[in-house]
Amino acid sequence: MPAVGSRTRTIALRLTRHFDVPREKVFEAWTTPEALKRWWCPHGWLPERIDVDLRPGGAYCFAMRQAGAKAIVSIEGRFVDVIRPERLVYTWTWKGAFAGMPETFVTVEFHVAGPGTDVVVTHENFPDVRLWHKHRSGWIDACDRMERTLIDN
Repeated sequence: MPAVGSRTRTIALRLTRHFDVPREKVFEAWTTPEALKRWWCPHGWLPERIDVDLRPGGAYCFAMRQAGAKAIVSIEGRFVDVIRPERLVYTWTWKGAFAGMPETFVTVEFHVAGPGTDVVVTHENFPDVRLWHKHRSGWIDACDRMERTLIDN
């Protein structure tokens, strides 16, 4: 009898965004807790704790809560690859939101583009299109907030 296997299909998201600032500044904004506190949280949310151990195997935690609420939601994971200021690869797990969502994987590439930087975010392992759409809009909003922060500094 032949072996029968099954493949679980997952969905990936790829987003490219240009920032009119040097690559090193964009990389620092993406990896420094002080900078992340200024742009990471969605509108109406406050950073509760942002930890970054920027090395392969190092952990990170982006914890936040809605203004006026006590419940904390966080994204946690480990860095798989860190090549400063070119590339980050890390795992992504939600705590307190998106119950049952599997661990996903994020790759962020920082490419020199003239005097600015092209950032390519690839977020993989979404189990369904609904979660893909929620994260796509989240990444777009996050990049909008990051751009405003980079311009203001």
